Amino acid sequence: MFMNTQNKIKIVILILIIFLAASLRLYKLDQIPPSLNWDETAGAYNAYVIANWARDEWGQFLPLIFTSFRDDKHPVHVYITAVVVKIFGLSDFTARLSGALVGIFSVLVIYYLAGIFFKNSLAALFSAFFLAVSPYHLQFSRGLWEVNFALFFFLLGLLMFYLGIKKKARLINISFFSFGLSLLSYHSSKVVVPMMVLLLVVLYFKDLRKLSLNFYTGIFIFLIFITLLFIDPRLVGFARAKQTQFGQDVIEKTRIYQKTKNSTLGLAEIALNQYITHFSLNYLFLYGDQSPRNSVKTSGEFYKSDGLFFIAGLLYLIKLRSRVSLVLLFWLLLAPIPSSLVGGAPSATRAIFMAGSMHLLAGAGAAGIAGLLGKKLKVFVVILILLFVSVQAYFFLGYYFNAYPKKDPHEWQYGMKQIVEFVKEHEEYDYIFMTDIRSQPYIFFLYYLKHPLPEYLNSVVYNNSEESVKYNTVSYFGGYYLGKEGEERRINVYFGGWDPIESTPDKGRLYVVSPSQYDGLKHRSSFDVKKIIYYPDGGKAFYIVSAT
Repeated sequence: MFMNTQNKIKIVILILIIFLAASLRLYKLDQIPPSLNWDETAGAYNAYVIANWARDEWGQFLPLIFTSFRDDKHPVHVYITAVVVKIFGLSDFTARLSGALVGIFSVLVIYYLAGIFFKNSLAALFSAFFLAVSPYHLQFSRGLWEVNFALFFFLLGLLMFYLGIKKKARLINISFFSFGLSLLSYHSSKVVVPMMVLLLVVLYFKDLRKLSLNFYTGIFIFLIFITLLFIDPRLVGFARAKQTQFGQDVIEKTRIYQKTKNSTLGLAEIALNQYITHFSLNYLFLYGDQSPRNSVKTSGEFYKSDGLFFIAGLLYLIKLRSRVSLVLLFWLLLAPIPSSLVGGAPSATRAIFMAGSMHLLAGAGAAGIAGLLGKKLKVFVVILILLFVSVQAYFFLGYYFNAYPKKDPHEWQYGMKQIVEFVKEHEEYDYIFMTDIRSQPYIFFLYYLKHPLPEYLNSVVYNNSEESVKYNTVSYFGGYYLGKEGEERRINVYFGGWDPIESTPDKGRLYVVSPSQYDGLKHRSSFDVKKIIYYPDGGKAFYIVSAT
């Protein structure tokens, strides 16, 4: 009777944690961050055309990798989002819904994984709670981020692995399948996942051999995913790595290069220095990633309390001296490597696998601290820990939901939705001239117009200019789409490639320009400002002008 009561309490607490995780990830999901960025929009539009035409925006049939902005996006988040879009339709909320759901399920997975690792229900509940309110995890659960899917399928793969060797052998197949999906979700997985799978196989080889056929089929499944990387080498991410690699001038500035004139050793010095930054107090607990899209920049990737619990968790692992200890430590030490090998470290996206490992260790540490003072004071200590974390979470969440949406809105391409909505409402304009001052403006028109793929492919003119191709893939597209009354409407949209200064106020033409471009219009007196798009902080983002 007592055990049943305890189990019921655990279930109730877990449900409350999941509800909290869901609330934090679904509340104003379509409004915070303030708008979909170009990668989210590209993922969502490709999901939309996959769901309706089984082809991507380049016309490729069910592709293994999405060309998108010629940056070779991974397939997993697009196909999962395509299912969501097919069921619920396309909107800013559904575009981010798949990521939010994956984030919520990650909290549930880490609960069961912690229970297996530590055989302690309190450690499992703490791990789930810490991930539910984590600044790191929340940031990437509220958007269509590849990294979020990579982390989820990695966690799921670990959970299924341990359940497979301990309970149901057939789950080992799901484990290797999940590891494979993680592999195809993000570039960092190519480093972390194979090494972790190799470690698991070595540490648990005797247990795996007992699974007989299930073990061999599981390995075969994982090898299929590895084979896919060779079938389409773009999945490996060479193009992306080339964009972010260190220049020779940077390498030559290193101390070791100046002494040895060896570029490889110079590169190793840079990588080591960058690796260390991922464990700095500034990055972990004070300021986090300084990219506006990756972090609020005023809070660490983890709460300060996580640091205390993390240290306690490390001490627990040292005391435990088990295979689990090796798995967790190897996971944690491996996680920053992908970020360390390219420029821009420390990077919360490339080091995404630090999430999960840190939360598990913090959960074990918090449970260990709660158990130090005996059963009588255990409840009191647990309440103190929850209050300690909750106060930090309260201030972070207050900033995230109130101040963060007003900061750096241009980093989220704020204003693009408002521009397309204006175009949709004013059907008298057949020709739209859109400034390319914001990257990849074409994708926002495709997405918000829900432009039919056949019409787009029949009209698109790609930008092959070496200078701007990276930021402006398309120069023009046109064709018919369904207007606001459900009738077909013809539209022609030009992205850059025209001189804003010489823009002429012709009937039926609409120009979208930046404030500085508006000030420089040669015929400005002949234009009528139809609308000014403002940033959330009140600054001017775009002018929409046409003939008076």
